[in-house]
Amino acid sequence: MKVSIEELKLLANRLMFDMQEKEYETLQEEFETILTQMEVLGEIEGADDMEPMAFPFVYESIGLREDEPGDVLTKEEVLTNANDTCDGQIRVKKVI
Repeated sequence: MKVSIEELKLLANRLMFDMQEKEYETLQEEFETILTQMEVLGEIEGADDMEPMAFPFVYESIGLREDEPGDVLTKEEVLTNANDTCDGQIRVKKVI
């Protein structure tokens, strides 16, 4: 399977990328490498039976405590630490 330069240009246009001709050639080579690697992975027996992983190794959380609610501050205690309050709420700068 080969990705054509025309297909890459169409995709780049849809994604609003502005690329030079040489960049398309480089991208085409990279796609060919990726597709070749995917074909090799597809030939591995039993790969479809494997569970997807977020990490390349089994990760178990060790030594962390469970989240449990502790002492809770009252609204008044929280507001005493705020620089600016209005109508019982903390006022913050406008974020755009």
